[in-house]
Amino acid sequence: YNWHDHVSNGYVIGHKLLVVGIVDRKRRVLIPVAWEILHRDLSEETGINGPMHEKGWEVAARLLKELATFGFPKLTVTADSWFAGEEFFDALDDAQFAFVIEIKSNRNVARWGRRTLGIRVDDFFSDKRRTMIQFRRKKKFAADAVLRFKDADRSLKVVAVANHKPLDDKAFAYYVSNKLTWSADKIWGLSRDRWGIEVQFRELKQLFTLGEAAVRSKQAVETSISVAAIALTVIRLEQLADADTNENQHVRPIPAGTIVRDLQVESMLLSISKLASNSEPRH
Repeated sequence: YNWHDHVSNGYVIGHKLLVVGIVDRKRRVLIPVAWEILHRDLSEETGINGPMHEKGWEVAARLLKELATFGFPKLTVTADSWFAGEEFFDALDDAQFAFVIEIKSNRNVARWGRRTLGIRVDDFFSDKRRTMIQFRRKKKFAADAVLRFKDADRSLKVVAVANHKPLDDKAFAYYVSNKLTWSADKIWGLSRDRWGIEVQFRELKQLFTLGEAAVRSKQAVETSISVAAIALTVIRLEQLADADTNENQHVRPIPAGTIVRDLQVESMLLSISKLASNSEPRH
């Protein structure tokens, strides 16, 4: 269906794929657990005339609740600013999920403690003292505060992260969490685990050509995406199994591309071997 392309600032026909995965923080890989294309029409369920689709945050909240009913642990949820909204925050909080989600710098801060404000979050942190934080030996500088955004019923812990300590270096990212006692270090570290999501989509596109669907029907597109996600899950499990057998616990897993190429070579050699064994001897 039509969706907004932020790069061209126009609309294209395509599919939005939402994936819920579990991040192995030690090995820095993400294993797909559940996925869904964001095109489910709700017009029949709601009785509203015309197409009406689930919002991204609604799909995410629903999948997380469904996973919880199957016994999946309620781990910390991380997501980018596309999911940042009070409705999603409330849904996660009500379902007792801890979360760390990136927000945009223009969010309006309504209250700080007993003080009524009404300024953007980047303006709020423009004069706040920063302290050094670390994640995987990378140093950044952050300021944090418990704030309440405009039209929100709950206060959140907000962390502003910058590359340098002086305030003339503007913060490059802002994160919120419903865990008000968590440190800026912990929130920054959890937010960095999202990189595994970006790597996952890159590998789905590179290894399984997920960028452009070779089919057109809704069922065929969903099937092709599921096959690719299942294949990537199998590769992820092989990566982790190989890493667990390595004596050096700090070695990164074998790249997914290497495993795919090895499987392709193994399949090719097996096919050649079968052809050779079935051919008639020549004189």
